[in-house]
Amino acid sequence: MALPLCRKRRIDVTTIFTTHATLLGRYLCAGSVDFYNNLQYFDVDAEAGKRGIYHRYCIERAATHSCDVFTTVSHITAYESEHLLKRKPDGVLPNGLNVVKFSAMHEFQNLHAQSKEKIHDFIRGHFYGHNDFDLENTLYFFTAGRYEYRNKGVDMFIESLARLNHRLKISGSKTTVVAFIIMPAQTHSLTVEALKGQAVIKALRDTVDNIEKGIGKRLFERALRWHDGEQVPAEKDLMSNQEKVMLKRRVYALKRNSLPPIVTHNMVRDGVPSIISLRVASRRYCILIGLCCFRLMIKPILFLTKSGECSYSIIPPTELRSFSILNF
Repeated sequence: MALPLCRKRRIDVTTIFTTHATLLGRYLCAGSVDFYNNLQYFDVDAEAGKRGIYHRYCIERAATHSCDVFTTVSHITAYESEHLLKRKPDGVLPNGLNVVKFSAMHEFQNLHAQSKEKIHDFIRGHFYGHNDFDLENTLYFFTAGRYEYRNKGVDMFIESLARLNHRLKISGSKTTVVAFIIMPAQTHSLTVEALKGQAVIKALRDTVDNIEKGIGKRLFERALRWHDGEQVPAEKDLMSNQEKVMLKRRVYALKRNSLPPIVTHNMVRDGVPSIISLRVASRRYCILIGLCCFRLMIKPILFLTKSGECSYSIIPPTELRSFSILNF
């Protein structure tokens, strides 16, 4: 609203409007239309009216024509704006980061190692009972964006994973791929399985840490009292019976009859088709999510975060606080 008001009140300021997408374009892409091949043929007023966004479209178009300089972040968005907003952008300002400016490689390597270990911890808990793959030989793929199946390319992402899974099996590769789909949606809470997995792994880790401390203490005491001619303490003498029982309990708790969950949260509108259920008729997707007997090389996970709080393509740290209980 500020741009049209500035022009109407003739405020002596120079205005620049940069857009990374158009409102009407998002709504058109969400439908099953051949968007870019028919871009010049759309009746923009009629299309906006049919979708109940005519007032919002008019504000966006007014802002486009009221600003002194109009730019977009890509040439494809410039082409879209020219036809939908009826103004050709004055220039293109590509999105990006100056990677040369942030070139402290040692610092990024340390941060990368710490972040990857956090992901490892989450994977250990999420796939407990099915940890038959090497985490050091695992690749992590991520896609993030609004909860829109086609607009954000989730359909292509899933299709690509299915094809990659097929190639990995044929080639006999030992590499495992874990794919994260991170999207905002209305949720009630974390799923029971997601919480249980992290709790089981945490209990195992705490038990192993306690046993490790106990063994270290006993080994130190035995070595301190060692005399010439005595045997060096054997492994079986360093672990108490109580510790053996506790370790067995933790190991047996890792047994799991069901497959790991695909979704980490309970959705508010669980009956409405979601990304998990969309395109279920696709045989590739059914195979991908594990509705078959052979071991998958691709392991998809759908993260859901609170919706309506912010718009983003990468989850900000404030949104990740809900994952802290999952060690992620």
